[in-house]
Amino acid sequence: MAEQHEYATAVDDYLTRAYDGDRRRVLLDRGGWDAELAAESADLGWYALAVPEDRGGLGATLSDLGPVFEQYGRHLVIGPQLENSLLPALVEGVDADGKGVPAALVDPGAGALGTAVLTGDRLTGTVDAVRFAAQADRLVVVAGEAVCLVGAAAPGVRIEALDSADPATAFARVTLEEVVPDEVLTGDGRVAGLRSWARLLLACELSGLARGALDRTVEHIGQREQFGRPIGSFQAVQHIAADMHARSTGLHNLCLSAVADADGAPPAALDLLASTAKAHAAEAAVGVCEDAIQLHGGMGFTTESDVSWFYRRALALRGWYGDEVELRQRVGAALLDGGRAA
Repeated sequence: MAEQHEYATAVDDYLTRAYDGDRRRVLLDRGGWDAELAAESADLGWYALAVPEDRGGLGATLSDLGPVFEQYGRHLVIGPQLENSLLPALVEGVDADGKGVPAALVDPGAGALGTAVLTGDRLTGTVDAVRFAAQADRLVVVAGEAVCLVGAAAPGVRIEALDSADPATAFARVTLEEVVPDEVLTGDGRVAGLRSWARLLLACELSGLARGALDRTVEHIGQREQFGRPIGSFQAVQHIAADMHARSTGLHNLCLSAVADADGAPPAALDLLASTAKAHAAEAAVGVCEDAIQLHGGMGFTTESDVSWFYRRALALRGWYGDEVELRQRVGAALLDGGRAA
């Protein structure tokens, strides 16, 4: 737990100094990608945090990434933080020392937006929404229970950049036409583990988004005046702010508990933890951001206000690897199956 705190504090300190409001708004307005910021993150060792020491990383546990991802959300960091942190840790052959995007994750299970099929030694299919595929050197393609490594410029790979409603992410469509993978990894629950950890880290990022929206709202209602008084002195405003604080704090505590229990958890337990955290985060973070916009009034909908960016980001992450409706059904099914087995 102490190491988790140290990593998150270091990330927070750096982002507070080097990723201020002006820089953040400029980068958010550019479509979610900035090579300079990606290079900074790589130089700071953020992408190698959970990579084993024998592969050149810092050897932290995957759970140590949870509080770090809360800071990414709280500061509204753009870029492939998920892909560049998780893939080098879980997929041999993906390096963490690249200055751009070492690999993009082509996973139809992220949003049910296509298919990827491995038949013999050939990959075919189209996935309509892949984060940072146009910037990546390699593709990590999930095809059934196999994880396939493919060069982004390999024969048969076509990548088409797309417009994005997510201000912190660049999207592309990836088409695979009889592509021969460089390497195929199977077994050991690779796909299930990859998806579970993606859900957990996205839940932590959503928790950070909720905290960031809350912090800005508390500052705003303490400064904004009506009838000669700060609007934060009005009881109706206080009730909304208190509810925001309760939801944000509850989500934060749930995420910390989930990542603490995740290391070494069996696949079924890890899936349940991740689905539970992501389901709650999907609903709670969006709700906090909606209340933040309400308390900011009309300016809350403009890009001049940070809370509008937090809201758009929360909406985008809400459905990535399942929203609250889908994941509650998944959690319920897992609990019923566990009861039958018992």
